[in-house]
Amino acid sequence: MKTIKTILLSVLMVLLSFSVLAVSEFHKGDTIRYKFDKMLIEVASTNAITKPPHKLAMQERVQQIQKVLDEMTVVPPADDERITISFRDQDDDLLVWNFKEIELSRTKRNTKSLVVFDDGTTFDKDFGRYCIFFSYRAMDMKLFIDDLDNLSFFLSEEFEKKAQQSEDFMKKEFGEKYKKGIVAWLDLRGDEVKAHYQNNISKNLDMLLLSGGIGSGWIKNTFVSDINFRLGVSFSKKGMFKNLYAVDYSMMYDFSESNENKFFELNHFVALTWEHNFSNTPVSDKWYGFSVGYLVKRNNDFFKENTFKIAVNKKINDTFIVKPELYFNDFFKNVYPGIRLSVAF
Repeated sequence: MKTIKTILLSVLMVLLSFSVLAVSEFHKGDTIRYKFDKMLIEVASTNAITKPPHKLAMQERVQQIQKVLDEMTVVPPADDERITISFRDQDDDLLVWNFKEIELSRTKRNTKSLVVFDDGTTFDKDFGRYCIFFSYRAMDMKLFIDDLDNLSFFLSEEFEKKAQQSEDFMKKEFGEKYKKGIVAWLDLRGDEVKAHYQNNISKNLDMLLLSGGIGSGWIKNTFVSDINFRLGVSFSKKGMFKNLYAVDYSMMYDFSESNENKFFELNHFVALTWEHNFSNTPVSDKWYGFSVGYLVKRNNDFFKENTFKIAVNKKINDTFIVKPELYFNDFFKNVYPGIRLSVAF
């Protein structure tokens, strides 16, 4: 019994250690940088568009920072140094900070630290002599400033105005088309927001795909329905899915002989599919594809032997795909068109 308890305790400790590691390394898909006159704010989050700086209790946090720094003596950094002042929150609740609960570190500034966008535009993100760092479970925020007195900017109406302007801009640009993995640079120093954004190029999106769905359509003046499955691999370029190669398997029912004896007689097709995303922006996808299929199992007379098909695939969104098709009975004999709408699970 003692041995069993020891094993169970060891397993529990391992699970707890994995849980702590998972929390500390929570993936943050978005990174948005806000450039003001005297500072740069960087927000990395699972959904940074919905977490603009002025919606993160900034006034309370800044006031607490100022209170803590008043209790400390911080030696100013050298010209080639930056001081990072780190705070850590639990979930979304503020800790009762004091000078014993923060971390200070000095590092050499790297003037070659750049953000590079697809159009060749570059920005220097190595701004500021001080970095105020907050860490949450699903969000990190860094405030880069040249002087600690600049923290008072967060308590001003000008900050509230500029931050609200950036929020309205991002919602207008992305809206419901938002997808995680966005890198954005928002310049708020003028009257209008100047923005650069793209998908997160640091993520490797190559993946194996296994999916299923149902479909319906019109072939040979007859309503058809099908159940389909897909096994494929998708490759990415600069953080966006660009090419998909797949094998599709579909079981089609045609309603042409829907009597009691033949109700479940399905025709089975296997198709090789290639699809490409022609979009160059993370805001919206433009997927088109081409497939060639063959009737591998024939259970009634709706299709002839040696039937194959070609189709053009147009992906409307993540759920619906339209497929105009041409069917060939006995290879190139008896050509007839069809169209189907597929709904992914």
